[in-house]
Amino acid sequence: MTRHPLRWHQRARFILAHRLTLPLHRLFNLFPHYEVGLSSVDISRIECRHAPLAGRRAVQISDLHLDRYQSRHDAVVRAIAGLQPDWIFVTGDLLNVPDGLPHLFRFLSTLRSMAPVYLTLGNHDHYSGIPVDRFSEMADRHKLTLLINQVAFVAVGSGELGIVGLDDPSLHRADLRCIPPRVPGRFTVLLAHAPNVFDHLHETHAVDLMLCGHSHGGQWRIPRIRPFWLPYGCSGRAGGHYDRAGRRLYVNRGLGWSILPIRWSCPPEVLVIDWTDSAPPDNRAPE
Repeated sequence: MTRHPLRWHQRARFILAHRLTLPLHRLFNLFPHYEVGLSSVDISRIECRHAPLAGRRAVQISDLHLDRYQSRHDAVVRAIAGLQPDWIFVTGDLLNVPDGLPHLFRFLSTLRSMAPVYLTLGNHDHYSGIPVDRFSEMADRHKLTLLINQVAFVAVGSGELGIVGLDDPSLHRADLRCIPPRVPGRFTVLLAHAPNVFDHLHETHAVDLMLCGHSHGGQWRIPRIRPFWLPYGCSGRAGGHYDRAGRRLYVNRGLGWSILPIRWSCPPEVLVIDWTDSAPPDNRAPE
């Protein structure tokens, strides 16, 4: 269980960061065409071995920060439609300000017309001023599944997909007690905003794949050099595939931006997860 209070200096850091960046988000929302490096989206792919789910596909997106709907969001919708997913996972930081709600759910509703959508919340969602009940109400209205320390099960042929949605680990809101026990034929995906959840799982937690975001991949990158800054909760994990003791984690670079509407050598990302009945290629990065 990671659901213990943040220390005062950690909470102050989050609140200060949100309040300092909020005017910038509001300013650049008035000038939506002043963006750099956000129009082109990378499609990344991983494979998971689980015979009952063979042939099935999911898509993960993260860190939308969607306060205003733009043409690039239509491009993301078209890209995801072309991938023909069975499920769509969204791992937090949906928006920054309450004014973004209609734009956010316009985007999510379009995705829901393609496949079931499962959501978690991130730190910006909690500091946006929007009550969690309001997120839940809007998700229900648009037939989306918002998981806040909850699990959903999807029967698939002779097996089952378990989808665990944790509240944001970087705010110490994640409650690992909602992770279900291992059951034959079940593949469990854990959705959480911040990658530090990887450090809190232990061997008794029956999780096959963790999907996170939060890092933005560093957002501004110099090729072949590690990011010079990552937000609290990343534990040094900027993006891509991590493996420790057989546990798999993928950190998505996300679709949006923070502080400034610029992504440098760090394009937005859509992740494709394909299930197969054969061993996946060794595309994992060591922890």
